[in-house]
Amino acid sequence: MNLDTIGEKIDDIEVSISHRIIELFSAGLYSSPNKAFEELVCNSYDAFASKVAVYVPSDSTVEGAYIWVCDNGEGLNPKELKNLWRIGESTKRQGNVRDKKRLQIGQFGIGKLATYILARKLTYISKKDGRYILATMDYDLIKEDYEKLLIDEREVKEDEAQILLQQYVDEKIIQFNLFGDNAEPTWTVSLMTELKPKAREIKNGRLKWILSTALPLNPGFQLNFNGEKIESSKINVPVMKKWIIGKNDETAKKLKTAECKVSKEDDKEQYFVDFENLKGVHGEFILYEDSLVEGKSSELGRSHGIFLIIRGRLINLEDALLGMDAFSHGAFNRCRIIVNADELDKNLTSTREAVKDSQPFSQLKEYIKKKFNNEVRKYYFDQQLQMEEKKSVSSRMAQTSYLTSKKPIYDFVQNFYLSQILNPILIDKPLDEDKDELLSLYEKNLETGEQVIEHIEWAYKNIEEPIAKLNLKNRVLTINKAHPYVANYIDSNNNMIPLESMIITEVLTEAHLYELKIEEETVNTIIKKRDRTLRQLALADKVGIPAVAMYLKDSLSDPNGLEDAVARVLDAIGFEVTSIGGNGEPDGKAEAFLGYDENGKPRGYSLTYDAKSTAKSRIAAGTAHLSGLKRHQEKYKADYCMEVAIDYQGANDDESAITFESQREKVTMISATDLTKLLLLVTPKQLGLDKLRDLFETCFSPKQVHEWIEKLEKKEVENPPYYDLVDVIYELQKTDTEAPVVEVVRSELNRKINKKCSSKEVAEWLTMLVKLVPGCVSVEGNYVSVQVKAEIIKDRIHKAISEIPIEIQPLYNEIFN
Repeated sequence: MNLDTIGEKIDDIEVSISHRIIELFSAGLYSSPNKAFEELVCNSYDAFASKVAVYVPSDSTVEGAYIWVCDNGEGLNPKELKNLWRIGESTKRQGNVRDKKRLQIGQFGIGKLATYILARKLTYISKKDGRYILATMDYDLIKEDYEKLLIDEREVKEDEAQILLQQYVDEKIIQFNLFGDNAEPTWTVSLMTELKPKAREIKNGRLKWILSTALPLNPGFQLNFNGEKIESSKINVPVMKKWIIGKNDETAKKLKTAECKVSKEDDKEQYFVDFENLKGVHGEFILYEDSLVEGKSSELGRSHGIFLIIRGRLINLEDALLGMDAFSHGAFNRCRIIVNADELDKNLTSTREAVKDSQPFSQLKEYIKKKFNNEVRKYYFDQQLQMEEKKSVSSRMAQTSYLTSKKPIYDFVQNFYLSQILNPILIDKPLDEDKDELLSLYEKNLETGEQVIEHIEWAYKNIEEPIAKLNLKNRVLTINKAHPYVANYIDSNNNMIPLESMIITEVLTEAHLYELKIEEETVNTIIKKRDRTLRQLALADKVGIPAVAMYLKDSLSDPNGLEDAVARVLDAIGFEVTSIGGNGEPDGKAEAFLGYDENGKPRGYSLTYDAKSTAKSRIAAGTAHLSGLKRHQEKYKADYCMEVAIDYQGANDDESAITFESQREKVTMISATDLTKLLLLVTPKQLGLDKLRDLFETCFSPKQVHEWIEKLEKKEVENPPYYDLVDVIYELQKTDTEAPVVEVVRSELNRKINKKCSSKEVAEWLTMLVKLVPGCVSVEGNYVSVQVKAEIIKDRIHKAISEIPIEIQPLYNEIFN
């Protein structure tokens, strides 16, 4: 039987729609064939179907292939079939009668247009009130030149309907009867024929996942796909912890816009949260022991992230974050957040696939993010720490042999109390009063199973101190987070075990050297040389001043990037920089080591620094948080503190809030532009750290800082003999097997240029060269060396100058002509 001619025409169905509109609605809003397919099943759900069957051919390219959805819902009479084709109108939400029976999904009356991308023809065949009504939409008939189309509404006899559907529908697949004594009283078949190329994109596995995850599956709604029952999406990963929204909800209790509620139904408690503009939010946060983004199931669709359900239907199928910035991926990939928020229905977009920006939606997202960070993420990391404790340093040390770890330390203790060891570097000197206890303790190590290192602590020590210290009494290894090697690599690794193991090896190496009866002077020399190597390895990626200036310029809009850029600038200027970061902490600490005065007191100084980056070009005094910066300075015992921002509101106004507060708190506030210029003036103006101290001592407001730098730019200085200096070092290196010292370089330089330069001046010039072309010139204590020929260094200096902003280049050309 022919779909186009079967039965008797009983009326016309008027469809008002243009070809342009249908292209926009279907091809644009429903570009995914899977999402378009889902709309048909949503219609079955809204029709109160308890059973729905879906059929998709294994090969949609075969001639005559078709797709159908069959349900035992309320069916359509002639009037309702006409209403079905009233585009942009829907009666599903009129009143609360239908919602009381089952929350309705559809509300816009455009879902059926999704079928346009799958097939040229869509036929509805429905049984209701003992009648069989049929209508076929031929999408090819919709033309640009008219907006109204008439399609035939026909009625068929039962036997005709049965013969017709036998060509397409197998009742074994639908698992309910369309005809006969046990037939369902009402049903509807949505049949798509003359399939389009888009139908070929349907992947059965992906579609099954969508149907199991995105649709409102409940005990009263059974769905079959090609004869296979679709079960609600389940995760076979053990649960670590579950949080019920509204139950013991610490996050909601702290929010001013939220209130925890509980109701009872059939003696069962239902927890939920009422927000100021959104009521009845309920659901759960589930944290699993393993990641949900791995394995074969992840290819079909996501199992992790946020699942926002409105009136029983998943809204954010693809968007796991509801448009928010990324959460901590370690915990987030293990988390399934199910949120039911039916009142957001009024904020849905027309496609029902997204929620419009609104106050209710913003309040919900704020709650989700805070609950995840404050409860889920914290719990996850606490568990991770406990797991790491199981793999603690003690358990790892237990895997080493007695000869590797215990015996060298026991020998160290014995030899120290025999006065054969006086000044170890990596092992704390034991106290005299602990002698008997330590000797007895380490003698019994082999029997008790206790290890020479039981715990590891991380602490900020002086940047010049060793990489770690082992306390023999409490068996704690304290790692110096300020050491350049540790500071450089601590943030680049989630797993600290390799770094810890390397440092443990350093400590045990010192014990082994003593065990081998090597002279202590030699032991100290070896350990110091190893430390120097580690420091140089950590600083091997240093770049020159021009590149750092460009990096700062490129990082202005990125908070993390600006923080890193400021650290690089301070490093290029000559500070020893330790990155810190974290909540309630400064971005870092910079230290200037300037030796000692005639009284033996350190001449150096230090400062804490913070970088402030916002979407705005200028930040206000309130955003600067100066009192917090001052607390950072006090906590880390720094002499000064500094803040860097793109710019400040009222920077040039002597009466502005930023000027007043910076001077009151004594925080040096510098714009990124001025910091860049300061960096570029270091070499031509011979700006050493001792001279730079005046900036932090006397300048606080952005205007004061700017004027100080402008004055520096105009300052006249004598041009150092940089090229002659490079020539001298290279020649000395060629004629001697050892690197020359500063005094020898100074002597040869004075002879070459016929002037009297001091050793201090030569050392400062060398420092400037290191900053301009790192990797070419090295200064280690009093020793000086060059890594390449003098002519190559000169070429690199010229290249570095070419990368400097054009307005600063004359200052460099003047000294490097």
